[in-house]
Amino acid sequence: MEPKNPLLQAQHVSNLLDQYDESFDLYRSYNERLLLNLGEVFNKTTLPVSAIAGDLMSRPALKKMLVEKGGYYTRLRDIENLITVRVVVYFSDDIDLAINLIGKEFALDDCCLPLHETPDHERFGINIRRFDIKLLPEQYARPEYQRYATLKAELEIRTVLQHSWSEVKGIFDVLMGRSRLPGQNVNKLAQISYLLKMADEELVRIKDQIMHQNMAMGTAPGGGVVMPPVAAPVEYAAPANPSHAPVVPAATVEPASQEPKPVDPQKQAAFATRLEAFILNEALIRDIDRSIADHYETRLVYRENFVSSLSEVFLRLGFDREERLLEELTAHKNVILIMMKNIFGDTSKAAVEYIHKGSALLVLYYVLLAKTGNVDIIKKNVRNYISLKGISVEEFANDLLAYYKKTVRRAPDPAW
Repeated sequence: MEPKNPLLQAQHVSNLLDQYDESFDLYRSYNERLLLNLGEVFNKTTLPVSAIAGDLMSRPALKKMLVEKGGYYTRLRDIENLITVRVVVYFSDDIDLAINLIGKEFALDDCCLPLHETPDHERFGINIRRFDIKLLPEQYARPEYQRYATLKAELEIRTVLQHSWSEVKGIFDVLMGRSRLPGQNVNKLAQISYLLKMADEELVRIKDQIMHQNMAMGTAPGGGVVMPPVAAPVEYAAPANPSHAPVVPAATVEPASQEPKPVDPQKQAAFATRLEAFILNEALIRDIDRSIADHYETRLVYRENFVSSLSEVFLRLGFDREERLLEELTAHKNVILIMMKNIFGDTSKAAVEYIHKGSALLVLYYVLLAKTGNVDIIKKNVRNYISLKGISVEEFANDLLAYYKKTVRRAPDPAW
């Protein structure tokens, strides 16, 4: 309950600060325990981590927050971010893997996700993953952990670039205080944050290409350290000749057009945001994605860089509305459900690690590409945009077209 009287408010803040002083050693100990346990989690894996760190909110920062909140907190232990622990990974597609690893050793509260970095998240585009984190219930049963049972902490999982953005933005927050940035500076910061977001996605694409090249040559990255394939991209098994090795769509795939036009980055970012909601909320996409995952007996995983790639693909095709994508999905559903059985298989692996949410749209893209019936168009749009292993561009284009023609004979497509 918010105190109405300023004197009562001041006394309330003073009481909470007294609780902070009395509990400081306990909170510091809990912070150290969380960091120790997090370190043990990642020591058991080969996932590369840049940093694991934790902060206990300083007394001045706590006082400032309590004054600004105006009585929002009644007890010290209700403050979620009094302790903040942070895991910094190198690549954005490592974030979900890190969450899965941590979730096996800690209780993570999903209800606070996702939280925006600032009210300007829509404009700045940087979204840092946050969770309420606690030790597992069985750990609190141990005498040495019982004193932590009522304490809260917040977990942040960031990439190195997201961490850099957050650190720099924190300096600007301090410099600005309560004043507002001039409009032109807000626009500049928005541009910088967008470039960082694109850089994160480009780093993942380059990493994936290097990993697949090394796998094809049977070599590991320099120094003999093998980077784990924590987010293997979607792979396409050439259907006409089982002996062909699979091919891997890179982060950007050109559309079925003779002279594709450049895509405006701002338009792509806006479309990617809408496409994310479309993929997560449209029942038809969810049904097809689930059919794909069930066929390969694997899980569905959301990847932001995958959705960003899809947004560019369809903008180059001239699709800039979700309604039109839904029309195409509806018209080609039968063909997609048959073709997907040969889109994601990889004969070099025992199983498909996971399927991206939104893969229904990827199969639709292949359908639209093959539907042109023109091998030259397929070749033009495949060359330099798909990593081919053991198969030429010519073979891939002919295989895709031949398999599509077989598919439409099995499941006539009203749009064909």
